[in-house]
Amino acid sequence: MSIAASQSRVLTFVGDDIRPRVERELSSFAVEAVSSVEGVERRLSEGTVDCVVLDAAAAADISSVSDSATPIVVLVRPDADLSPGEALDAGADDVVPVVDSNLFDRLGARVESVVAWHNRRAEVTDRITEDLKERAMDEAPVGITLSDGSLPDHPLVYANDAFESMTGYAVEEALGRNCRYLQGDKTNRERVAELRRAIDAEESASVELLNYRRDGGTFWNRVDIAPLTGPDGSVTHYVGFQTDITERVRAEQAAEQYAARVEEERARLQTLVDHIEGLLEDVTGVLVRAETRAELETTVCEKVAASPSFEAAWIGDVDLSPKEIVPNVWAGAASATLSGLRIDRDDDTDPTARAATTGDVQSRGNTEGDIHGDSSLPFDSIVAIPLVHRDTMYGVLSVYATEAVDEYVQVVFGTLGRAVGAAIDAFESRRTLMSNEILELEIEVSDPKQPLVELATSWGCRLEYEGSVPHDDGTVSLFVSTTPPTVDDGLDERGTAESPADGIVRVSRLPRGDDAGLYEVVLSSDSLLHLVADASGRVSDLEADSDGSRFTVAVPDRALGRSLLDDLKAVAQGVELRAIRDRAVPPQTQREFAASVGAELTDRQRTALQLAYLGGFFDWPHGVTGDELAEAMDISRPTYHQHLRAAERKLVTRFFESEIP
Repeated sequence: MSIAASQSRVLTFVGDDIRPRVERELSSFAVEAVSSVEGVERRLSEGTVDCVVLDAAAAADISSVSDSATPIVVLVRPDADLSPGEALDAGADDVVPVVDSNLFDRLGARVESVVAWHNRRAEVTDRITEDLKERAMDEAPVGITLSDGSLPDHPLVYANDAFESMTGYAVEEALGRNCRYLQGDKTNRERVAELRRAIDAEESASVELLNYRRDGGTFWNRVDIAPLTGPDGSVTHYVGFQTDITERVRAEQAAEQYAARVEEERARLQTLVDHIEGLLEDVTGVLVRAETRAELETTVCEKVAASPSFEAAWIGDVDLSPKEIVPNVWAGAASATLSGLRIDRDDDTDPTARAATTGDVQSRGNTEGDIHGDSSLPFDSIVAIPLVHRDTMYGVLSVYATEAVDEYVQVVFGTLGRAVGAAIDAFESRRTLMSNEILELEIEVSDPKQPLVELATSWGCRLEYEGSVPHDDGTVSLFVSTTPPTVDDGLDERGTAESPADGIVRVSRLPRGDDAGLYEVVLSSDSLLHLVADASGRVSDLEADSDGSRFTVAVPDRALGRSLLDDLKAVAQGVELRAIRDRAVPPQTQREFAASVGAELTDRQRTALQLAYLGGFFDWPHGVTGDELAEAMDISRPTYHQHLRAAERKLVTRFFESEIP
């Protein structure tokens, strides 16, 4: 700082968060701080202030103090709505951004420059002779500026019309401050330093900078500076020439990017050609010729692994959402290392598991970590391809490559995965149509909020399935026995309880000849049993205790099995498929015979028949009386026997009229 700086009186109004920085940068001045814009106005009215440093949030704050002749330096924060142009319009003499760079660190120099310009403007302006202007004009046909080296921070003292057009700053706004206000966040600091070194060495320089216009827009500026000397040979001014080279720079960048894209595209297209002509042709032939799903999957792995770009391939079944994905078939070099591979279906870091979850092609290289977590495989990268047809996921094809897999190759593999998925779907559909098998699923649900689990927990027992009856109102009567047979059920004197748990409409104790605990649990219309029915399934076994529920369900095919599992997972926690079995069924099943009888029974008739069967009414001696059964249904004894006889008549009629032995 010059000696004059220590004599300058600076009035500041700044926020507490930047006050220490401001005081440090202005330590060579006589600084006086005020706490409001009104305080600035009052102090200016008293005079004896050389400069105001104002932390302004709005243009109105500047306008309110700009009527005085005192120069104003405005501090603008990066997140403020106030732009440098708006601050100048409001009356600021200079604008300093509040940033962590020398733009703010030179606050003292900029204040000194503003004060000097204010005090000596007439003097330095007189030094701009016509001869000097002519010399500057002769040097460049573009934007021209002159900076005065005798003033602090080399402020501009002249700018031509071309400079105004290029930068958006009017001549009056441009003068009196160093032209670094054209710099911004993306301006190359090393190029700026080149200019500074040239000025310090009193030399010429030429650099290309990304500069900022008054409205915040950017442009590429070729800046040429040269020192101008006075009569005594010393440098008095610097002339600057600014040329807008934005179009040229953009054209060069576009050309470089285009050349890079062309080369990249050429390489990718060549890769595509290699794969399309070889791999897809081979695999397409496999899809046409394969006679079984096993043959299809094996041959696909063999063809992929035989391609020069790939080392090994395997297919893992994800049908019906298993907990682990394991190789069913594999082929290629070092494929023996795949035989013990186990992939957690829920591991979102594993590309094979992600492909099964998202239905999208996934890839990964060894540079990102082990391909399959802790499994050390001798391969460089993997691409995992879901085998999907429509909304059904049949498996994942995992392919190991010698190098990172190109995104276009992933697109090709995505098409391949859909084609293989369609072929598998055709095999599965054919098998379903031509076989007399059903799919039996053992399912465990550990969700403690299930109605039956809450009931078993409160009674301290295990509930076991004895039968069920659906009702026209959407509810289902589930008949269960208890282990141990006698429990503290908390029912009233009539042996019933209304809504003992969410999802349960009513629980009733039923009479039974062997004194075993037998109950009717009426489930609401949104129970898990309804999801089984929606999937055309039938519960053949069920038990529930405090650990959860376990049940066996028979469904017609895998598609309905998948649908059932998805529905169960949507409404309950801890759904796990424990086992899958294909079961042969006779040409006409017990279920079909029961369904033909059940279709003719009313709710009351079916309930009366099932209560009699479960209670031992058909045993001799009777395990339960008609009065007890009537009381269980909350009807009179004659009405109960009327329902029972009607049910017996329909059952016997169907038995003798049916061709089923």
